Amino acid sequence: MNINSIGVENLLQYQLMGQIMEKAFEGDSTSFQIVLQSLVNAMNDKNSTLGTTSAGMNLEDMPFKGNDPNLNGAVNHVRNMGSKIKSGNISIDEAVLRASKKYGIDKDLIMSVIKQESDFNPNCVSSAGAMGLMQLMPENVKDLGVSNPYDVQENINGGTRYLKQMLNMYGNNKKLALAAYNAGPGTLSRRGVDTIPEISKLPNETRDYVKKVMNYYGK
Repeated sequence: MNINSIGVENLLQYQLMGQIMEKAFEGDSTSFQIVLQSLVNAMNDKNSTLGTTSAGMNLEDMPFKGNDPNLNGAVNHVRNMGSKIKSGNISIDEAVLRASKKYGIDKDLIMSVIKQESDFNPNCVSSAGAMGLMQLMPENVKDLGVSNPYDVQENINGGTRYLKQMLNMYGNNKKLALAAYNAGPGTLSRRGVDTIPEISKLPNETRDYVKKVMNYYGK
């Protein structure tokens, strides 16, 4: 895509359109992403008639390399819209997006778990030995296909895989899945936790964990 052929003015117009869409689809990130991708596709069609090279561009890998700080700010705003949690690290963002698509989990939920688990620190280690962004336990990393728990991509893929297992185990109930992610499904089983109200039977740490992650998630 030849960014100079578009111009700052047009991109700022797209930014404004994106802000309007973000407000309209507040709380529904899936619909927002679909509509925003349609906007990008429309940009592709329009720019291809002008002799640019944007055909096949995807929202997640829009190759904006302009030198204008206002232009880059507009592009970054569009890239980040629809997500309330910001990692500040493009490698983390890309890994979360890939894991979200692979396992069918809302990327904002994954980001919320990472925020609570490690505050986006890939080298985080807990007193219990949990490692990396999604705080993987040593006894789980092999089963999750993780060889280096401090590698951003491996950790997020493994953590999201485990989160998917918990969601499947608890009928896609996010609060119960998060409780199991934190305390382990064995703890929930031993304490007879099968419903959201029964989360009160779990340790304070786990109850607080579920509350904080869901607050970050905000859906």
